[in-house]
Amino acid sequence: MSITGLLFTVRDSLLANQLAIDITGANVANVNTPGYTRQRTNMESLGTVDVKNVSAQIGVSVNRIERIYDRYVDSQIFEQRQKSGYSDTMTQGLQNISLILDDTQGGGINDQLNKFWSAWENLSGNPTGKVEKSALLTIAEDLTAMLDSYMRDLDTINTDMNRNIADVVSQINDKADEISDLNEKITGTGGGDIGNKNDLLDKRSEALRELATLVDINQLENTDGTINVYLSNGVSLVQGQNSRHLSVQVDANDRSFVYSADTPDEPINSALTKGKLGAYIELQTVVVPEYVDSMNRFTIDFSERVNALHSSGFDAYKNTGVDFFTITDEINPDETISRSITVNSAIASDIGRIACSLTVSGDGDNASRISAAQYELLMDGNTSTLNGFLASMVGQIGLQVATAQTDNDRQSVLMNHLSNQREAASGVSIDEEMILLIKYQMGYTTAGKLCTTVDEMLDTLMGLAK
Repeated sequence: MSITGLLFTVRDSLLANQLAIDITGANVANVNTPGYTRQRTNMESLGTVDVKNVSAQIGVSVNRIERIYDRYVDSQIFEQRQKSGYSDTMTQGLQNISLILDDTQGGGINDQLNKFWSAWENLSGNPTGKVEKSALLTIAEDLTAMLDSYMRDLDTINTDMNRNIADVVSQINDKADEISDLNEKITGTGGGDIGNKNDLLDKRSEALRELATLVDINQLENTDGTINVYLSNGVSLVQGQNSRHLSVQVDANDRSFVYSADTPDEPINSALTKGKLGAYIELQTVVVPEYVDSMNRFTIDFSERVNALHSSGFDAYKNTGVDFFTITDEINPDETISRSITVNSAIASDIGRIACSLTVSGDGDNASRISAAQYELLMDGNTSTLNGFLASMVGQIGLQVATAQTDNDRQSVLMNHLSNQREAASGVSIDEEMILLIKYQMGYTTAGKLCTTVDEMLDTLMGLAK
């Protein structure tokens, strides 16, 4: 091997170890960067020299810079992100409903309903008492105001769902654009810029994980390094370097429907069951309507029973009683628009119109009958009282919140476990990087020593030539 060949060997060794030190430095610098995958410099021998029919390898070069990651763990994280996004969003949505219906601290609708029954009972003991009648009117107005407030709050949640669904769809479209753009950059990055390609792959993986948190998707890697992304029903979001957007439309019933570029005339809500979007759609189409329907059924059955009893009595003017409550927004029972309840304006303007008597003699028997309605089985196919129905509804949302929270905690544990697995495989260990840094530094220093030795050899040869 010539002295010139030794210089080339020195050059290759210096360059290889310098690049290895650069990669190690990049790992250390990104120790806290989310989604970063540590890299390793893979070296291979370069060039040979024959000595007595034996080949000896004399140089070195960097073969590639490898991303250290576990594909299986990454795919599990991808799936878990969809479940965690759904679970977390569903838990928050149910908690918002629970805050509206919560009656555990007192002062809720059940307490107000009990005051209403008690006011009728008090009036039955003194059917001519203006104080008792005024108290009944005030309590009835407070009760109807609370019922309307509950319905408005539930309607507000539905409106929030429209806004949330639109926001998530916008985020999905942005992520699809980002992934398609990264696909283009990855295919445009040649083998001469391996480190940058690894950085692009990291960014694409992180974008995919964020997209999986939003909606249930599948991915397929192409031979050119790009990936295709599909919804669970096969609708395409990303095709190589092209992205396809979703859109949202709100119908006449104030519900959001999602459409794809492939199916512009047919909503795809039924295929969106995971991620944040799946949770928002389920909250709007299943959960919230269930409680709106329950409140509507209570309002109708409660008002109809009180109205029927009140209309069968006589007021202070010895006239037959009018409906005590007025219901507005009478609509198709299949719809979920709330109904509004108020005290009859005739009674609100004149408490003498309260029909607390069963006869014109001015007794309090009708007030007593209305108070006793609290014990009648009027709800759920005549199996539950009005108070029992409300208590059951509050208990149901409490149970749903507890179940959702338990599932969310479990999904969080699984997500943390998978994240720790990924960190063990792909995360940066400072101790390990320091050991490698010392190794590459020694390799670089030794290559420098070899360069000095070659220089001294050249000086010796030059001296012999004089």
